[in-house]
Amino acid sequence: MNLIKKKDLIEGNNLFLSVLLEEHATDRYAGWLNDSYVNNYLETREVSKTDLVNYINEKFLSDNSLFFGIFFKENSKHIGNIKLEPIDFDKEQATLGIIIGEKEYWGRGLATEATNLLVDYAFSVLGLKEVRLGVVSENKAAIKVYAKCGFKVFEIKEKAIDHNGEKFDQVFMRKLNY
Repeated sequence: MNLIKKKDLIEGNNLFLSVLLEEHATDRYAGWLNDSYVNNYLETREVSKTDLVNYINEKFLSDNSLFFGIFFKENSKHIGNIKLEPIDFDKEQATLGIIIGEKEYWGRGLATEATNLLVDYAFSVLGLKEVRLGVVSENKAAIKVYAKCGFKVFEIKEKAIDHNGEKFDQVFMRKLNY
């Protein structure tokens, strides 16, 4: 395990982030990524449990990836994932990705809480100066979450994403720690 994996739990008010392990690769987790409503703005369209195990292990062993499950504190239910990847320690920056896969937890501020927890970790523990992300312009809910977390748009690439045969703008946002 590399150094950035040693802190495997980040606790918030309503949830905690825990490094994902093989045992987190469940049918329910695969179901999120196979649900066309949940994966509407994702590149992933279909996965098996075996695919998830391989993906989780790849991220766990990577020196430039930090991959957490998002767990609801009240019942310890795995409701989503959040990651920093790639992490570039030389440039002191990382790219963030998040999914709340359990639809009954949508609209409750949990994506905002998870994003803030991981960005704070990136800045205070990893010593990064910038966290960035890319989002499909049509994903208004995600853009709203990121803006609430202090991310600012720094670039828009027109028609850069081919999503189900339709072209969409890609919005790039970042949060700086200077």
